[in-house]
Amino acid sequence: MKRELPRSVIAFVAFVAPSGAWAQTAWTVDGTPSLDHADVAGRRTEPGLEAAPHRVGPLFVSPAFAALAGYEGNVFNEPDARGDVQLVAAPRLDIKLDDPRHDMTLSISGKFRRFASNETENSDEYAIRSANAIDLARDIGLSLTFDAARRIEPRSSSGTFVDALEPVSYDRLGADAALKAELGRFRLTAGAGYQQTSFNTLDLRSGESVDQSFRDMQAVDGNVRLAYDFSGLLSAFTAVSVGRRTSRHALPGEERDSDDLTASVGLKGDLTPLVSVEMSLGYQMRDYRNALYRDFSGVGFSVEAEWYPTPLVTAQLNVTRRFRNSGNRDVAGILEDSVAANLFYDPTRRLRLSFASAVVWDRYRDTTTVARRYRLGLRAQYTLNAHVALGAQVYWGRQQVSGQPLVNAYTSPGAGIGITFTP
Repeated sequence: MKRELPRSVIAFVAFVAPSGAWAQTAWTVDGTPSLDHADVAGRRTEPGLEAAPHRVGPLFVSPAFAALAGYEGNVFNEPDARGDVQLVAAPRLDIKLDDPRHDMTLSISGKFRRFASNETENSDEYAIRSANAIDLARDIGLSLTFDAARRIEPRSSSGTFVDALEPVSYDRLGADAALKAELGRFRLTAGAGYQQTSFNTLDLRSGESVDQSFRDMQAVDGNVRLAYDFSGLLSAFTAVSVGRRTSRHALPGEERDSDDLTASVGLKGDLTPLVSVEMSLGYQMRDYRNALYRDFSGVGFSVEAEWYPTPLVTAQLNVTRRFRNSGNRDVAGILEDSVAANLFYDPTRRLRLSFASAVVWDRYRDTTTVARRYRLGLRAQYTLNAHVALGAQVYWGRQQVSGQPLVNAYTSPGAGIGITFTP
């Protein structure tokens, strides 16, 4: 099990880190640095800098609040950039059951964003997530996860009209269950999941409204993964996932119902004391039941590698390919290849520096559209004590588009400073 970060660090890192590479704003309340080891630069905990949770009966309660002032250099992600100042407030509450055998948590978070001049970009987002790990027997465990969220899509992404008055918003509801068993050197995981998304009507600058319900989907997935542990440090695995996606409110002829299949083999663990990897190679397929849409089948791959050259430095590399539904009514799917590299440097126990870069290629099926996105970001975080953390970030992003201009080409710089308080 990975050790938890200090609460003040969790809240601040989660607030400052970009949401993926292409958030509508460069600041978010989602996610913490995802590293394979807890005692390395980027995730290391420090004695005396951890805020203790508050006990309320059988529960541990951990509140946190982050606030940020920043400048967005291209609010609408358009060729003719317009900048604006933004303020973001991000409260969070984590609740954990005091049970030595079972790990049961509930997280509630929000992000409230306000711009000085462009009120159409103001937004409220929230997320509620329950993650539970239950020990059924000595070598058998059950994990259950439930989540509900309201999210905003990035401007000039696949679901945004170039003349949209506002960002696209949607609601998501999901649940996952997985049974895990240890059988000697073998590790077996079998799971299933359900997700439902509902997109809200989009207003255009012309005064018209666009119904986005053709994007409403529900997905049911099942997966099995079998791993063999060679040495306690390195394991080989094979995994198979099948799924069905069904349009919920599409008009006749616009349904994006599909059957999905992914099969892969790979390695996970420590190649050396300084290198950790998880890599897989396999086959993926999406078979649309609507003959108007072109199916996808081909090679799938994923690489997550980490290098710890010194106790103060961690380098991370992620390479992935995935096939996803498009938000454009005339394009069913997008093939996405991405490469991301991150560097974490902890020069002192209170100061953390990080550099992030990413390149993403989107190929829109059945059209000539290709979007290439680039991102660079530099973050600094300073933890004053167990309750207060300060930080700053600068970033630069660009999207280049060739072929049919279904999305905008743009350049977007930005910067901000913030503070997180953990009572």
